[in-house]
Amino acid sequence: MRRVAGYVAMDAGGGPPRTGTRRSELIALAGRMFREHGYHGVGMRALADAAGIQAASLYHHFRNKEELLLQTIFVVDRDLIVEQLPLLDGPGHHAERLAELVRAHVRHIGANRDAWYVAGRELRALSPERQEAVQSYRRDYQRRIARHLAEGVAAGEFDCPDPRLATLALLDLINGPHEWFEPAGRLTIEEIADRYAEMVVRQLSPLAQPATTG
Repeated sequence: MRRVAGYVAMDAGGGPPRTGTRRSELIALAGRMFREHGYHGVGMRALADAAGIQAASLYHHFRNKEELLLQTIFVVDRDLIVEQLPLLDGPGHHAERLAELVRAHVRHIGANRDAWYVAGRELRALSPERQEAVQSYRRDYQRRIARHLAEGVAAGEFDCPDPRLATLALLDLINGPHEWFEPAGRLTIEEIADRYAEMVVRQLSPLAQPATTG
C-alpha cells in the first residue's frame, strides 16, 4: 500500500494490490476515482496527477482511459471468475464446494469495493466489443454455476428443478452486498460470507421446505 497525492493506492476497493505492480496500483487508483467522480468526470491528466506521475507515464501502462476502465471492471468480471471457478472442481461434496464459492465471492466484494461499484455502473461506457468481453466472462460464470447445481441435483445433494433460474437467483443474492456493505457496519465481510453460504446451501437442500403464506 502506498499513498499518492491524497489517495491510497490499494486493490480496487480496499485490499492491497493484487500483484504489487505499479500497473495494479494504477488500476486501483482509477477504480477509486471512477467511483468517487464517475468515469466521465475523471481525465487521464487527473489520474496521472493523483498518481504523482506524468501523463506520458500513464499512457505507457494504458493506451487510453477506456482501457483503464476495462481493467478496473476486469477485477470483478475476469479476475474473480478465473480465481473462483476452480473451487467448484475441488474436493468435497457439491454443497461444500458451492459454499466455498459463495464465501469467496462475497469476500471478493469486501476486498474490491471500488471495482464492484464501477463494474455495476460504468459498463456502458465501454465500446460494444469491450462490453462483450466482459459479458462473456459473466456468462461463463453463470453457466458453470448452473452446471454445478445440475450435477448436485444428479448427486442427490440439491433440490433444484431449474438450475439456470436458481443460478440467477443465487447471483442476485451474492452480488447484493456490493450495494450496501460498509467495513464499519454491524457484520464483517467474513461473517456475511459465512451467512450467505449457509443460506444458499440450506435453500438448495432437499430437506428445505417452501415458504408458506397464511
